[in-house]
Amino acid sequence: MSSRTYQFGKHRPTGLVGRRDLGEQVVLAGGAAAGLICGFTLQSVPVAAGLGLVVPIVLAVLVVYAPYRPKGTMHRRTLYRWWRIKRYHRKALQRTGGVWVSPAVEAGVRADGTPPDAALTEPEGVAGMTWVPVTVRGQQAVVVLQPESRCVTATLEVASPGLGGKEVGEQVVALERWGELLDAFGNTEEHPVKRIQVLARQLKSDPQAHQRFIKQRDESRATASAPQWLRESYDTLANAVSTSAEEHRYYITAHAKFTRDLAADGAARGTGDEGVAAAMAAYMEELWARCEDADLSVIAPLDEGRLTALVRNSYDPDHPIWDTELPQAHAFPRNVDVRAGDHVATRAAGSTETWCHATAAVVAWPTTPVGPDFLSPLLIGMPDVIRTVAITQDLEPNDKAVERMLSEDTNNQAEMHRDRQRGKNIDPRDLIAASATGSRGMALAASGAAGSAVVGYITVSTRSPEELERVKRTTASRARNAHLRIEWLDLEHARAIANTLPFAGGIK
Repeated sequence: MSSRTYQFGKHRPTGLVGRRDLGEQVVLAGGAAAGLICGFTLQSVPVAAGLGLVVPIVLAVLVVYAPYRPKGTMHRRTLYRWWRIKRYHRKALQRTGGVWVSPAVEAGVRADGTPPDAALTEPEGVAGMTWVPVTVRGQQAVVVLQPESRCVTATLEVASPGLGGKEVGEQVVALERWGELLDAFGNTEEHPVKRIQVLARQLKSDPQAHQRFIKQRDESRATASAPQWLRESYDTLANAVSTSAEEHRYYITAHAKFTRDLAADGAARGTGDEGVAAAMAAYMEELWARCEDADLSVIAPLDEGRLTALVRNSYDPDHPIWDTELPQAHAFPRNVDVRAGDHVATRAAGSTETWCHATAAVVAWPTTPVGPDFLSPLLIGMPDVIRTVAITQDLEPNDKAVERMLSEDTNNQAEMHRDRQRGKNIDPRDLIAASATGSRGMALAASGAAGSAVVGYITVSTRSPEELERVKRTTASRARNAHLRIEWLDLEHARAIANTLPFAGGIK
C-alpha cells in the first residue's frame, strides 16, 4: 500500500498590501501620513520641512523592519513585534515583583477540609478559573470554568495512540477516524465544543534505575547463595532489554465557548456554575463515545486529583503524576519566577531546587509532503527529555473553511503575481504551499468536512538554565527533522507554559 502524505498551507498576513500584517501596514501608513503633514506644515522652513518629511517615515520603517535582540532572549524581532511582549513582561514584573508565591501553604484549610478561596489562586500567566466536580459515565470528573477567557474545559486521559508502532495503512486509518471525530464537532453549527486539544506528556525518566537495582540485588544476602549461571543469565537478560523509564501520557481536552446556547443548556440542567458544568459533562460523554469510535481507548476523565497531579507535574516534574491525593490548592508550585527572559523557574514548597521551563510555538508547519507520523522526532525521538507537546485545533464548519481557503489562496496568488511583475524569483516553497492550499480547498469542497486552524506548542523542563539551553537546541533539531519551524517565546514563558496545560489555550 502506498504511503499517504499530508501537506499544510503557509500562513500569510491578511493585510491590504504586501507581506506585512495589518498593524504593521498601519504603522507604515501613519509614518508616511505624519511625514507628509509635517513637511506641508513646515514648508516655509526648507530644512525643517525636509526633516519633518523624512524623520516620521524613517522611524516607521525602523519600527516595522529593523530587527534586534534584547538581553536575555534568543530571537531577533522588530520593535513592532517586541512591543507587546515587553509590555506583558513589564506588567508581570510589576504585579508580583517577578516571583509569584502561592498562598496555599499559609491559607491552610477550613474545618471541613476544603481550602479557602484565598488559597485558590493561579500563578502569573494562568487565567482565573473555577473547578466544578461532575460525573461522566459514572466516573468522577472536573469541569474548569474560565470566566476571564469566557470558556469551559474538561479533559479525558487516553491510552497511547501508538502511531509510531503501526503500519502505514493503520496510521492512515487512525488519522481518518480522528478526522471523523473532529468533523462531528466542527460541522455542527450549534455545538458549543469547537476546540479540541491533544496533549502528549513525557515524564521524567531514570535509565540507570534498573542497573542500580541489579547492583543492589548482587549485594543482597538473599542472592548470596544463588548459582553463578542464574546470575549471569539475569545479567544477559538485563542487557538485552530496554530499561528506559520514560513514561508517556496522552490527554484530550474539549473547549466550549461560553455562549448563549451553552448558558441556556446549563440553565436547563441546573443553576449557576453547576448547570454549566453539567452541560459540559454531557459534551464529555459525547467526546468519550467519539473517541471510542475513533479507536482511542479512554482511561478516565480527569477528576480533581488527576488534574491537580497533571498540572503540578507540569510545573514540578519531581511530583509523581500518579499521586492524586494532592488538594487543588497545591496544583501550582510554591514559587513561579518570571524574571529571566529565556525561561520560567518554579520551585515546590519544601524544596531548595528549581525547575526551569521554556516553551516554543510552532510558527511554520511542513510545507512539503509528510507522512502521518511526521511528529515522531518530537514525540518519541528525545529520550530522557521532560516535555509536553500540545496540538490545539479550532474547528469551523465546511462553508467557513472553504471561504477561508479562498481568502488564503487569493493572498497566495496576489503575492506571486507581484513577485513576477517585479521580476523576482518565486520561492519554490511558496509554490508548494500555494498548491497545498488549493488541494486542501478541493478536498474540503469535495468531502464536506469541517476545517480547522491548528497551533502547536512544546514545553521542555530541566534542572538548570545551562541544561535547558542544551535541551532547547536538541528540541530545535528534532523539530527540523519533523519539518517544523519553532520559535522560543522569550519574555513570555510564564503564559506560554499555560498553553501546554489541559486548558486548550494559545489560539484566538
